Amino acid sequence: MYNPKHFEQQDAAVITELIQNFPLAALVTQNNGEIVANHIPFLLEGQIAVGSRLIGHVAKMNPVWQDTSPDAESLLIFQGPSAYITPNWYASKQENHLVVPTYNYAMVHVYGKLVASHDEQVKRVVVEHLTNSMESMRPNPWSVSEAPADYIEKMLGAIVAIGLTVTRIEAKWKVSQNRPARDKEGVASGLMHNALGEDDQRMARMVQTGSGIGRNKA
Repeated sequence: MYNPKHFEQQDAAVITELIQNFPLAALVTQNNGEIVANHIPFLLEGQIAVGSRLIGHVAKMNPVWQDTSPDAESLLIFQGPSAYITPNWYASKQENHLVVPTYNYAMVHVYGKLVASHDEQVKRVVVEHLTNSMESMRPNPWSVSEAPADYIEKMLGAIVAIGLTVTRIEAKWKVSQNRPARDKEGVASGLMHNALGEDDQRMARMVQTGSGIGRNKA
């Protein structure tokens, strides 16, 4: 990933926050000489670091668990908030018009070794951990134990647990750090007052702080 120094994000807590809040990753693997992408939610165990682990599961019919070598690096791509930035928000436009549109975004690339497991207990733990994590913010969280035991057993039989042990991490926060302070203020204000969705509002807060994922803590 092209990642100039001023866009590099190295704060493990900030990177972890993005992965936890945007868990749907693009899993990119080399399968039989071809590049293949699958979109799978992953749960990070602990804080992101070399050696930490992310877990998920795929359908048993998905060939990714068979075709990917555990000795080869796989890639998980997590994308956070993103937003189009119009030149009309830059204060410097009024001075010289030397401005062009751009796109702001936050992105994490996690590389690691992918392994699969057919163990029933491992699969159950993965499913329960993922479910509990996704349901934790809901007023009436659903749990795996609510479904009939024989039905869950059947569902577990149709999946394969996968885990990725992290070998390296790249994170890019392109949130107007390369613009003068007045331009950044204009971008944040423009995004907040012309928001087309939650991503615009989050990006406005990211431009203001230079980090995080722009969650509304109110």
